[in-house]
Amino acid sequence: MKITRRKFLSAAPIAAGAVLCLGGTGIGQTLARGSRSGTDTLSQLSWGSFYAYVGTTFTFRDDSGNSVDLRLAEMTDNMAAGKGNLNLRGEAFSLVFSGPAGSPLRQDVYSVEHFALGSFGLLITEGATIKRRKSYEAVINRTTIA
Repeated sequence: MKITRRKFLSAAPIAAGAVLCLGGTGIGQTLARGSRSGTDTLSQLSWGSFYAYVGTTFTFRDDSGNSVDLRLAEMTDNMAAGKGNLNLRGEAFSLVFSGPAGSPLRQDVYSVEHFALGSFGLLITEGATIKRRKSYEAVINRTTIA
């Protein structure tokens, strides 16, 4: 079948419209979804969910079953950095946890348990050690450009 330039140009807007209707996915692609999207507890927790529990204890458990209790020491709203972009939607915040310096955790994804928020996986990174306390940070970024 011969495709002329005229046929191609007349069909292109229809194809582009179809891709837009599919949310940016094209032929042969599947819509990317997180493996646990919708069932992962963390995806359901917002700034307000955590803010109510600043100062409370969270239990971090590694793959070997070892656990360390960390206190949610503070939260930072990271959306302030994106205020120049008026099209930015969603939420972005950091959670800072504090725990004993004697049993430091490596940067990794841990299974976290909290008496009110339930269980969820969370990536933490190491922070500073101040007065025999070690800090850790987790960044939650759910921003999109509208």
